[in-house]
Amino acid sequence: MWIRNLCVFLGSEPFAWSPAELETKLTDALCPECAAQSTGTQGFVPPVKGDVAMVHVVDGVAICLHQEISRVLPGAVLAAEVDERVDRIEAGEGRKVSRRERADIRDQAHFELLPRAFTRARRTPVFIDLHNHQVWVDASSEKRAETVVGSLRDALGSLPVTRPAGNIAPAAEMSLWLDEPERLPAGFAPGDRAALESTDEARASVRVTAMDVQRDEVRAHLAAGMQVVRLNLAMDDAIEFDLDESLDLKRIRALDVIQEDLDALETEDAVAELQARVSIQAQPLRDLIARLYGHFGALSTDASQAA
Repeated sequence: MWIRNLCVFLGSEPFAWSPAELETKLTDALCPECAAQSTGTQGFVPPVKGDVAMVHVVDGVAICLHQEISRVLPGAVLAAEVDERVDRIEAGEGRKVSRRERADIRDQAHFELLPRAFTRARRTPVFIDLHNHQVWVDASSEKRAETVVGSLRDALGSLPVTRPAGNIAPAAEMSLWLDEPERLPAGFAPGDRAALESTDEARASVRVTAMDVQRDEVRAHLAAGMQVVRLNLAMDDAIEFDLDESLDLKRIRALDVIQEDLDALETEDAVAELQARVSIQAQPLRDLIARLYGHFGALSTDASQAA
């Protein structure tokens, strides 16, 4: 397992659950099978296939896995079935099917076809930092992360977390970094990707990929009034990532310092491998969140000290 995206939720008070309590609560929230007439269901499943443990705790980070099962009935399939039924009625009874009757036919067709529709499972890793009272969701969108955290909150009974909100505007600060990279926090360096948007209603955008973001033609967009909404960064030659204007981390990638440790792992035990991989990642990600969020003023004093 390698964490690819991080949507971070910060605790507004200490987390009080022990690992055993987390195991019990998530076992009670096990994702059920999707019933024949259900469009979907969600819950939690063991992070390791074939294992029964719902939670693994490594270096103070509790690992769990959210699962959402949806029953997929393609709109084209439903529309074709409705058209066929309408055609049969109109040909057999010599009359025009009304709009209201067609809607009733569609509802009936949906009810009959749904049990035969295939299901799709979507799994999202969740990491609960019990030391710093944070929840990290490996999701590429904030909407998806909010759904997962909502399910976790239901399972735990309460979950006192909020999205980060600093006292420095991320887009303005990233624009400053692109124009003056020496202003970056210590240990951080700009990479080769950026996304810029205009601040007017047109929301014109420019994407820079595999290019030195310090080039004059890139900076010219800043002079024209654009702002950086996503910037590729590296920290301590250990982790590379894209930071967006919501302070989410995207496309996280291990660099030499961490990759060597990952490559050196030798185990055929799936649980041991999961624990080892998370152990290698946990502290660098803690450092990254503490230093980056601390720079933006998104962490409380207690959280910053705990990190």
